[in-house]
Amino acid sequence: MIFCILSLLIITGHTFNIDDYTIVGSIQEDKNVAIAKRDTDTEGNVIVEEDDHQYYTSKISTNKNGWIEIDPERSGRDKDVIHIGLSKKFRYAYTVKLPFKFRYYGYPLETVMPTTGGFVYVGDLVHRRLTETQYIAPLMAEFNPSLSEDSYVYYYLDEQKAIFQWEKVHINSDFNATHLDYNKPFTFQVQLYANGDIFFAYKDVPYSPADINDRTHYVKIGLADAYYQVESKYGVTITYIHHYHAVSIDLDKITNNTEVELNANPTCMEAISCKACLTQNVKFNCSFCPNLNECSDGMGRWRHKWIGAKCEDNDVEEVGSCPSESEKSLPPIHPTKGDYEVQLCQESSTTIICAGTDTLEIKSASFSRTNTLRTPSCLDKSDNKGSLSCKYPDESVSDVISTSCNGKSSCSLQATAKFLNTIDQCPSFDKTLIVNYKCYGNTTGKKILIAFFLIVTIGILCGVLAWVIYAYRNPTTRSGLFLIKYGRFWKSNPYKDDGTNESGI
Repeated sequence: MIFCILSLLIITGHTFNIDDYTIVGSIQEDKNVAIAKRDTDTEGNVIVEEDDHQYYTSKISTNKNGWIEIDPERSGRDKDVIHIGLSKKFRYAYTVKLPFKFRYYGYPLETVMPTTGGFVYVGDLVHRRLTETQYIAPLMAEFNPSLSEDSYVYYYLDEQKAIFQWEKVHINSDFNATHLDYNKPFTFQVQLYANGDIFFAYKDVPYSPADINDRTHYVKIGLADAYYQVESKYGVTITYIHHYHAVSIDLDKITNNTEVELNANPTCMEAISCKACLTQNVKFNCSFCPNLNECSDGMGRWRHKWIGAKCEDNDVEEVGSCPSESEKSLPPIHPTKGDYEVQLCQESSTTIICAGTDTLEIKSASFSRTNTLRTPSCLDKSDNKGSLSCKYPDESVSDVISTSCNGKSSCSLQATAKFLNTIDQCPSFDKTLIVNYKCYGNTTGKKILIAFFLIVTIGILCGVLAWVIYAYRNPTTRSGLFLIKYGRFWKSNPYKDDGTNESGI
């Protein structure tokens, strides 16, 4: 990847009254990364163009009915979908907490910041240049919802998606224009899905976005992300914002009923172990950093962590050099019993590993659509319906995985029909593979033995300490007399050790 050296300087400690946008609640495009793959489908009125942008695969189409109406008057939804703060303001942004972790460029986000300007800000740092850095822009422009009583910004949230819709919004500088259709409003939306996919849909586009006035505001369609680097110079803390990737959609291609689908490609960050990091099939040169216990290609939103932990000097690039790993990468579902669980979305893969020389024992496994109720991020937006009874026989799935994994220290898993040695029972529906397992062997035995001796030793020490405290506070008891006679807690020993048992008191 060609790294963009362009940086923005941000002095930390800004107030929330940003020059460009008022915040409430809290790039240079790398075109060399994109590998063009334009296949045009002209069936009926549908035109599809695809591009591979490394992190995302984009698909531009028309008349495919991907629009999800959330206008309360047309959809029958409650009026609480109206964002009052954004609907009657200009150059404003509000923080919205998502009901799921949204993976953006592979990194989990819990909050986003929709704006009046037709884009969603997704950065961790609030600053005046919102339009230049981390954004999701279905149509970034100088929209002003306060110009018309008919203009609104809607939003809808559930466990699988978040939708932000700009309804009948006008370009600020063109509101009173008399030329052609420049005074007419735009209606469009962005849909964010738990699996990381992003969808732009356009209902009313009165004229080409390429003709929107960009003298006072950027006009963009696409995505961008960056990472931060903090330095102190001359007593001032400065944050450098480095752009590392952007996806740009041609403005001229957007008309009424156009849709842009941005499917998230797998990234290094999804690997849960060193072996999984180095064997996964992704478009990046992944390496594993033992200091962070993370997989990365060294570039991304958390690059500052990668640099700070000196991962570039100590990263692992070959499976044979992986450190001794344990199941700590997967939190136990029953810590006292040592049970572990891994969840895999359909068509994905990973590796489960036991510590040291311990070996795996599969306790149970299932591959079904019902499992997606526990993993909503595995649902694709186009396949979010279908019978929940769609599943593989649990016994068959468990047998296949047990045969493949039992007795081994590590085992690769794939949530595919081919791996499970069967025919896909319901290929049209998303399914999730859930595997429960334990680790047994010498390493586990040693850990138990060490833990036993530690507990016994600590128990003995606590008992002795308790006895000493009791004897010290009760000197007339047998324990107290024993401690006085042999403990030498006093400078002068009042007992004579002459066998007479006579007291000197």
